[in-house]
Amino acid sequence: MRDAALSFADAGIRVVSPKVDLSEAAFGAYVTYAGFTGDGAVAVATFADGAIRSMPAAADADDMALAIRFGAMPLAAAPDADGRGTLIGTDDGRLLRFAPGEDLRVLACFPGAWIENVTAHPTTGLRAFSEGRTVHVLDRGGASVAQFADHPSTPTGIVFSPAGDRVAVSRYDGVSVWPVGGGPAEELSWHGSHTVVSWSPDGRFIVTAMQENEIHCWRLADGKSMKMSGYPRKIRALSWTADAKYVAASGADTVTAWRCDGDGPAGRAPLEFGYVYEGIVTRVAARPMGPGGAGGCVVAGAYDDGTVMIGDLEKGDAVIARPGDGSPGTALAWSPDGQTLIAGGAGGAVALIKVAEAIW
Repeated sequence: MRDAALSFADAGIRVVSPKVDLSEAAFGAYVTYAGFTGDGAVAVATFADGAIRSMPAAADADDMALAIRFGAMPLAAAPDADGRGTLIGTDDGRLLRFAPGEDLRVLACFPGAWIENVTAHPTTGLRAFSEGRTVHVLDRGGASVAQFADHPSTPTGIVFSPAGDRVAVSRYDGVSVWPVGGGPAEELSWHGSHTVVSWSPDGRFIVTAMQENEIHCWRLADGKSMKMSGYPRKIRALSWTADAKYVAASGADTVTAWRCDGDGPAGRAPLEFGYVYEGIVTRVAARPMGPGGAGGCVVAGAYDDGTVMIGDLEKGDAVIARPGDGSPGTALAWSPDGQTLIAGGAGGAVALIKVAEAIW
């Protein structure tokens, strides 16, 4: 997967594109999460030493300040449904809510468990998280709405349907799709360990990444399943373009994306961009759709040397948004307006990358 072109004659150079404004700061601990609140006002990062740091999204990375250190390791995080908070799952069994200017809240506690998966739905206000083999769903006020406990193995990922009325749970040998209102799960089966799950924005496909270095896709209308393989490394991240046309993936030496319009990706070759010498993509993030549909095919990729690239899937071009520092990228997310990208690394660096609406 090395045929895509860079916007540079020498793919080994590390020159940041003049089309982006890069700022970064180092905090000395592995970044477990970096993202924005749903309203786009605040950038938030969590660290393996139990620190939560935040800053106004319009500021520079040097302004990211310690908000709290809560005595546990954050394992998972996601924007909360109200647009102002961030949900955090910890290795001491707590589901926390962090919001600047508010006290840190404990929404649920299961001593001895790991809260490894969290998500929220912005329209319904529902939150979901897993502990052990059980997935819990809470409402806006924190009250329990549903519990799904019949999984054959520990959940590895959870995601709401676009409408928020179902929850897909990845685990060994497939995905369980639960109706929030009650009833049995629809079982999507494929042998192997499914480690990441994602639901297309148009509701047509559920896609997983597998321990076996491949992607699996189910077309929900008729249950047809499809396999996309050939990845040299484990696929740790999936991200959909806002129009649901492409699903991008990590795990190769380029950012790859599979076309999912029409009948889906079966029989189609992936699109690719970017290349870092001997590098592997560790995180991907598709840019939210801008005004007039701008940015619909733009995806960011972080590499295992810390390089961050931003490219256009259909043009095949890419620009360097952050040079590598030798530390793998561990977190990557766009602001809701698609103007700012945040990246975190294993060495503790957090970078803010501000991008013009039209990169090319």
